[in-house]
Amino acid sequence: SFTGRSLDGEELSKLIQGLESNELLTHSHLLTGYMRSATLAHSVAQTLGKLRKRNPDVIYVCDPVMGDNGQLYVPEEMVTCYREQIAPLASVLTPNQFEAELLSGINIIDLPSALKAVDWLHDLGIPCVVITSIS
Repeated sequence: SFTGRSLDGEELSKLIQGLESNELLTHSHLLTGYMRSATLAHSVAQTLGKLRKRNPDVIYVCDPVMGDNGQLYVPEEMVTCYREQIAPLASVLTPNQFEAELLSGINIIDLPSALKAVDWLHDLGIPCVVITSIS
């Protein structure tokens, strides 16, 4: 079981604004996982921009939690959002097989097709891609 709720973009922006106003937005790394809305993803992208403005070497580790075993956990619009807006910002991307297929459009059936998907993601500008599971 679990408890809590996910932030929306406005709530994250307010938290980041508080960190900024107290001169505490000095992080060297950003890690994201499950994001249910494009507004939250947009706020994450803005936050990363602020972090990289202060420190261009900020490492962004993105686990694009969208689904598994052929089932989406997020609204379908998030696939495009991750592909076009979030994933290209990542220093490290850790999709599972299903997520790598969604992002790249490549059906992963063997090692060569997995490498083709990884190459496609590298072509987005992502230096490190780790497919976390393949069935």
